Amino acid sequence: MNLKEYKKIVSKHSKKEDIFKNVIVAFLVGGLMGVIGELIFKFFSVNLGLTDSESFMYLMIVLVVVSSILTGLGFFDKIVSFAKCGLIIPTTGFAHAMTSSAMDHRSEGLIKGIGSNIFKMTGSIILYGLVSAFFFAIIKGVVM
Repeated sequence: MNLKEYKKIVSKHSKKEDIFKNVIVAFLVGGLMGVIGELIFKFFSVNLGLTDSESFMYLMIVLVVVSSILTGLGFFDKIVSFAKCGLIIPTTGFAHAMTSSAMDHRSEGLIKGIGSNIFKMTGSIILYGLVSAFFFAIIKGVVM
């Protein structure tokens, strides 16, 4: 059997994902996350009397902590397998990536394991976010 025949057999027996269904599910789950986030935000601002910036900060903390706990308990991957990118793209995905990296390397110790590997998957996001912010600040300073 050559490579061409092998690929034909594999593609014939591979499970095909329904892209349209995945897009709809991700859209709905992402929208639901937005609604939940807005409810938490309103709870902090209306019920606790916090300012908008304080409410937003606490909302981010809640999302990061909840997604990290769900990752640690092993539920986040199961939820994401249903929700697709509706949960991976927001802040919850960033927290999940950091927690997963930390958990994967915890057996190597706090320094060599968790400390040196926690940013392995998210380090590039932080780096390019900082570089972009730096250049946009320079552009804003020149224009204004």
